[in-house]
Amino acid sequence: MKLLRRIYYMLLYALPAILFFSYYPVIRLGSSDSMNFELSLPLIWLAMFDVIAFVSLLVVPGNTFRHFSKPSREEQAATTERAPRKDGRANGAKKSRQKVLLGISNKKFFLFSLFPFYATISILWSANSTRAFLTAGIIWLLFFAVFAIIYITPLLNPVKSFRINLLKTFFISSAIICIVCWLQAILDVLGVGRETTLLCQGCVSQVFGFPHPSGFAIEPQFMGNLLLAPTLTTLYLITFHKTGQTEAKSATSRETASRTRLEKIGVVFLALLFSATLFLTFSRGAIYAFAAGLAVLLIFALIKHQFRPSLLAVPVVAFIFTLTMQGVFNVVGPTYGSFTSGVAKSVHQLSLGLIDFRPQTPSQDNSDTASENTSTFDGYIAESTDIRLNLNSAALKTWSTTPKNALFGVGLGGAGTALYENRAVTKVTSPKEIVQNQPLSLLLELGLVGVALVVFSLLLAFCPQIFPRKFVDGRSANAQPAPTFWQHPALPLLLALIIAYVITLQFFSGLPNALHIYLLPPLLYYLFLPNQPESVKITKNSTSSLPKSQK
Repeated sequence: MKLLRRIYYMLLYALPAILFFSYYPVIRLGSSDSMNFELSLPLIWLAMFDVIAFVSLLVVPGNTFRHFSKPSREEQAATTERAPRKDGRANGAKKSRQKVLLGISNKKFFLFSLFPFYATISILWSANSTRAFLTAGIIWLLFFAVFAIIYITPLLNPVKSFRINLLKTFFISSAIICIVCWLQAILDVLGVGRETTLLCQGCVSQVFGFPHPSGFAIEPQFMGNLLLAPTLTTLYLITFHKTGQTEAKSATSRETASRTRLEKIGVVFLALLFSATLFLTFSRGAIYAFAAGLAVLLIFALIKHQFRPSLLAVPVVAFIFTLTMQGVFNVVGPTYGSFTSGVAKSVHQLSLGLIDFRPQTPSQDNSDTASENTSTFDGYIAESTDIRLNLNSAALKTWSTTPKNALFGVGLGGAGTALYENRAVTKVTSPKEIVQNQPLSLLLELGLVGVALVVFSLLLAFCPQIFPRKFVDGRSANAQPAPTFWQHPALPLLLALIIAYVITLQFFSGLPNALHIYLLPPLLYYLFLPNQPESVKITKNSTSSLPKSQK
């Protein structure tokens, strides 16, 4: 049992780092006309974690599936019992109560599983049954992994230092990847080839005059998305974390106070590094999402009267620094442009062409006189936006073709094939094409039924109080209510991250390269929970990040 627990927690410690390797290294298993068969490290981690978590659920002492079913009358009585017994039975009742509160009922579990089940059933009418089968497998793996992170992890009795150590692992791995991204950019400017830097074809200096790194992701867009969680987390700690102030006031030695100041400086430095690297990826989707998440943190800071200038100063300084470096790269890189033109091209692209202070010189883009020493683009690429909008339009046209498509969709994983079969209208030239918008991709593949089930699952997760309690977990109306998402102490961070991810999903679709969107929110949800399993002590006004018992 100890070995199993150790493997389980080692896998959790590895999760933040593994997610950054979303594409490199990749195990290529072949391809078909409609898809590539590839295996990445996050997918391997996901399968291993689910196996270990399931075995742990079966063998954890004193735990059976009854703890995830409707509480018996004895358990309900134990839950409401207040006076401790001296015969030792109260201890067992308390543990049983804790496991019941940590677990979920069969009814709630199966309510959440309705969407994965429907997505699996859609294999029967999918336009691409092979892709549907593989995608359904990933959905089920994610479903159980989220369940394990939130509900099984506490049952294994993690050590008190587990959460803070996991947070440190998260930050250290993010910092290392950021350094890798800056090294990619520097090496590309120095003329090192793509086979060494691992930059995508459209990421090199010759495109804009400066590189935009992708780390170990398939492209900068995913690298920027991977940095959203660590960046927003550091900004959250800078703004809402009260531990530094408390420790400084109660410090009995200069050494303790000095260590506290160093920790605060370290978090600020990490926030600057993460923010600057996110801007360096040059991904508009990730940057817009980051701005939205930052706005959420700002709103909470103002409401809670905890606004700190660093919340805005850090992103502003990071953005200015990145713009400066893009100008420098444009000067020393292979295109030999000017500093001003490099900065102007960056601002022009990020603002969708609305802000333009580029030097008024004749453009050489796409002309016969363009040389290898001239960047391909000198500003906003409207074609990039048009491609996404055209795919969105094509998805809606295909979805509305028949009542069957509108109601049930073309089947899981069948978007590319359906678009290609309808190419006379959609103009799609390959069955491997994907709808670069997750909500529209969901609508096309699973129809209105699938969208309704996703909305139902989201309401069940975030607003369970709108449903009758007996419908959700089988408990009576006068039973102790469970804490909701909106009472979580790290609500500003969780809400900022979720909104940021919702925005990013408007710019791409697909599971294998975006597992972080589905795994990091529940991981941070658990990481910032109070120590008590029955989290009735959580209050809406709480803004501390970690309880003192977790420090």
